[in-house]
Amino acid sequence: MLKRIIIGPSYPLRGGISESNHALQNYFEENHQNSKIVSYSLQYPKFLFPGKQQTVDSISSSSSSTFNLINTLNPFSWLKTAYWVINEKPNYVIIRYWHPYFAVCLSLIAKLIRKKSIFIIAWIDNINPHESIPLQKFLTSYFIKSCDAFVVMSKSVKCDLLKYNHTLKNILVCPHPIYNNFGKSIPKIDARKNLGLSNTTLNNNESKYILFFGLIRNYKGLLILLDALAEKNISKLDVKLIIAGEFYDSKEKYCEKINNLGISDRVVLHDFYINNNDVVNYFCASDMVVQPYLAATQSGVSMIAYNFNRPLLLTNVGGLAEYVDHKKNGYLVSPNPKAISSAIEDFYLHNREKPFSDSIKKKKDNYSWKNLAKTFDSLYKL
Repeated sequence: MLKRIIIGPSYPLRGGISESNHALQNYFEENHQNSKIVSYSLQYPKFLFPGKQQTVDSISSSSSSTFNLINTLNPFSWLKTAYWVINEKPNYVIIRYWHPYFAVCLSLIAKLIRKKSIFIIAWIDNINPHESIPLQKFLTSYFIKSCDAFVVMSKSVKCDLLKYNHTLKNILVCPHPIYNNFGKSIPKIDARKNLGLSNTTLNNNESKYILFFGLIRNYKGLLILLDALAEKNISKLDVKLIIAGEFYDSKEKYCEKINNLGISDRVVLHDFYINNNDVVNYFCASDMVVQPYLAATQSGVSMIAYNFNRPLLLTNVGGLAEYVDHKKNGYLVSPNPKAISSAIEDFYLHNREKPFSDSIKKKKDNYSWKNLAKTFDSLYKL
């Protein structure tokens, strides 16, 4: 039986990367396959972390197979981690990589492990960070040289990876699996009641809600979505926007934009980190999930939407195009207000919600944790 170790954040550290590491570990455990997670005792120093806190209070480390060993500011912990992994004698190690900040730490760990002929697979979210930092190309190149093989979740990330080294061979693309840890769908009327939202308009018709979900950062394009919401065709439809997520960007510029556009009565702002138990309410309360990103690689938010069979409106950037068949299970449009508002208008005028949702249900098998787990195993066996 293969023995695997995943190096990357896990509970109680918050965020999509932690969630997905935990989900992969769950798959291995549920299928009686040997694996453990090595997580961080300190992931970011406080001055580098833009959010309010790095952990989720309501979630503790729920697995006896998770070990919080790595302090990114303490090189002695890197050595300790490497020797711990070596003593475990895994067949291969998966190292999660998404930002050059971690390059030196993870490279040293990987190099020490490789000296004992343990196979290293990098599971890469982004080759290039969403916001540039000094020396990012040098740091990422250093990390790439520490690995034997690579798993990426979109073709665009594979292209970015090959720009660093066009001779790399052991690269496999496997799409981000569907999150299955947020529960099952609930009726829309119940979800809206749980969030304190109105379910009917003055004309006794069901209210229209679209959702922007996740951490609010400049590259996610919320500003152009606000412009789209203010377009006359959307104002006439009385579409409301739920914004659910913590600001990692200046909150003031978004609030000023909302006020200047005169749409404050159609914006529901829940500007805090959404706990796992509440995620179901936001997705099930909405008619469609909108991701107006200006840049992207892949998206965990899209995979939460898939879990709840929610139609998607995505911009045609990075790897997002790989999630949607235009006008079959959602929309793929240019990242500008006119294109986004036209898609929202089409969605409501032509009653697309049910056919789009039905189409998503048929595609779910393409995004399984089983497929991802098999991808890692197959790279090791090449």
